[in-house]
Amino acid sequence: MVESGAVSGKRAAVAAGLLALLGPPGVAAGQASQRTEFQLQSGRAVVSGVLSPPNFQHTLTLQHASTWSHGDNFFFVDMVCCEEPVSNRDMYLEWYSTFSVGALTGREIRVGPVRDVGVIWGLNWGAQPVVSVLAPGVRLALDLPGFVFANLDFNWLVDRSAGVSGGGVPRADAHLGVDFNWARPFSLAGGSFSVEGHGEWHAPSRLENGAPRPYTLLLQPQVRFDVGRALWGAERKILAGTELQVWRNKFGTPGVHEFLPQLLLVWGF
Repeated sequence: MVESGAVSGKRAAVAAGLLALLGPPGVAAGQASQRTEFQLQSGRAVVSGVLSPPNFQHTLTLQHASTWSHGDNFFFVDMVCCEEPVSNRDMYLEWYSTFSVGALTGREIRVGPVRDVGVIWGLNWGAQPVVSVLAPGVRLALDLPGFVFANLDFNWLVDRSAGVSGGGVPRADAHLGVDFNWARPFSLAGGSFSVEGHGEWHAPSRLENGAPRPYTLLLQPQVRFDVGRALWGAERKILAGTELQVWRNKFGTPGVHEFLPQLLLVWGF
């Protein structure tokens, strides 16, 4: 959710594709389970109408999700680099622990499409420049037809970065972030597919130097095909597909918009 640094401030597949396979959180979670993935993504971005960088950008992601009797945990680490002549290397991570109110109280929570409420504690961190953001919040776990996982998260983003005085980018005022993350499996021609990912919106805020920062909108849907299941019956081991990244006002910079289609390869274990 961070809007600074070279990395794309994303939640990868946000745990949607991971925890969807582990079972619902909270009261219905049952016994603890976990899943870890490596993802490799490659693509060329169009930023405000200009192809940038001129060569492919590669992102290697390690992400992990686990459930337990009182909620779930999720983190990912992105490592990004671009081919020469453009050097754009960075590391970025996000970590979230969510505690199910239903599980903690022992009472099922169901209001309309909401099947549970969670309390979130999160941290976003970027290496270049050093960015650190606390992300406490509330999660509405939704029960949507055909979706094995759908969350609507509201996070209060508190920038604890060093700021300009520490040699980094200007700190931003605390502001609201809203994230919808999901996983929707489907079958086509005998193959196993899923559409998953997230979309997040950040409210406008103000930087420490007094400059206004506009809203940001980041969409990162993925389409995955279970290659391992199709070829040798090993489910969720090797998957391939695409991810599309659409970013309005990237890093909170007015008028900088990114369109980044990427090839996607996933190894789950």
